[in-house]
Amino acid sequence: QEFLGVFDRLVQEVILPHLKKRLVSVGAVEDEEGSVTFYYQRPPTMRLQPGPAWANVKAHHDAEYGHQNGELNFWLPLTDYSKNGIHLWCESEYNVGDYQKIPAKPAEVISFHGSSCRHYVNANVSPHTRVSLDFRVGVQGFFDPKWMMKGTTDDHGRKEFEL
Repeated sequence: QEFLGVFDRLVQEVILPHLKKRLVSVGAVEDEEGSVTFYYQRPPTMRLQPGPAWANVKAHHDAEYGHQNGELNFWLPLTDYSKNGIHLWCESEYNVGDYQKIPAKPAEVISFHGSSCRHYVNANVSPHTRVSLDFRVGVQGFFDPKWMMKGTTDDHGRKEFEL
């Protein structure tokens, strides 16, 4: 429970206010005074990638797994890439295949549109384990909290938060 409390504070006090400012700046939300409802994945997914290993997950976009375009992905590495050489690789637009590594330091949160942009992490050939958290945030008007892709199950809980 303590971990989830810290996670809630991170999302509600840091991530969502920043996201709301970005949405206002591009005109997706009218102004900072109005409220916006967000739906964030809770708990986040913890990823452990022990090394050395040669296996990795193929490049994918999350729509293949039932996620909507109205969600943004957030990735939070908890281990330093200088120890294990692991980076998140992501294409800049849907199906262009121009993968770029996105170096992120521990406790640095990055966001990307993982429902449409393919992404992956490289194999961990180091003797160190990679640990990261990832979660998604849906935005009112772009995300339907009741929608589910046919043939999939909803394995992520979500918390609704108005800001």
